[in-house]
Amino acid sequence: MPQQHAVSPHWGSSRVRSSTLRSDVAFWQPHLQRILERHGLDDAGQLPDVGYNSSYPTFVYGEFVVKLFGQAPNWRTGFWAEQGALRLVGSDPRILAPRLLASGELFPDDEDAAWPYLVTSLMPGVPWWRANLTLQEQQRVARELGAQLRLVHALPPVGVATDADWAGVNVTEGARRSSLPAHLVAQAAAYVAQLGPPERVFLHGDLVANHTYVADGQLVGIIDWGDALVSDRHYELGQIHRDIFDCDTALLRAFLQGYDWPVGPDFPHLALGHALRRQAIGLVQHVSIDLFEPIAAKFPLHDIATLAELAQLVFGVNP
Repeated sequence: MPQQHAVSPHWGSSRVRSSTLRSDVAFWQPHLQRILERHGLDDAGQLPDVGYNSSYPTFVYGEFVVKLFGQAPNWRTGFWAEQGALRLVGSDPRILAPRLLASGELFPDDEDAAWPYLVTSLMPGVPWWRANLTLQEQQRVARELGAQLRLVHALPPVGVATDADWAGVNVTEGARRSSLPAHLVAQAAAYVAQLGPPERVFLHGDLVANHTYVADGQLVGIIDWGDALVSDRHYELGQIHRDIFDCDTALLRAFLQGYDWPVGPDFPHLALGHALRRQAIGLVQHVSIDLFEPIAAKFPLHDIATLAELAQLVFGVNP
């Protein structure tokens, strides 16, 4: 192997700092081959395909997916969180998640650029947004997604990340760096403080349309467990409702029915309050996120006086 490919990539170099890093197949291919060879996984001479819209370099090699973690903020926590999550969901064969096949570090002697990696199985199907589902199929997949998350939330939350593992979370700053107008941002911290103690379960944490895989009008997979953590179950709902369901309350109701989710009078408050928490934690995990962007496109936020009013408009599921 040529020597230049055995040198650990650093974000400090102009090459690795480039915005094209995550899709630079030529740059990563020698490293990917080393990983597959190390674990006895045959790439059958295939060229890797680039994963879509991943936070870290992710490549598809036939039946395998290789994801590398390095030097973005909190990359160590991101690797540990996803590895733990995949091990946990792999304990229940009913959960439609990739199987963890291998893990390790490309450069274990380089503390600053070890480049840990995960190798998983490739999930079948296509993302929700590419599936062209009929309304009836959307309803069915929403119910199936609810049933899947019930299984996920029932797993023992052991050996996985928690919300406390993501340091520096600030609800007000998270809201400020979203599409919420200033008068709603000013209410965010107090609104979240009223939530009370969470019912702590293991969560996927980032269930969006790109992570929800469908084939023949049915749910076949849930990918990208890098944001998985232990927190309140309502933490899941902001991403699901605004990104997968496009704020369609009929689909949200189908999801809740599939899950058998306990929906009380405080459901809108819990859903929006934990969506605000998801926004704040997401900024720590990914540097940039705007959970409220599609909500701002659908609702006249400048005309909505309070977060309580917004919660009813977005998450009010009772007739």
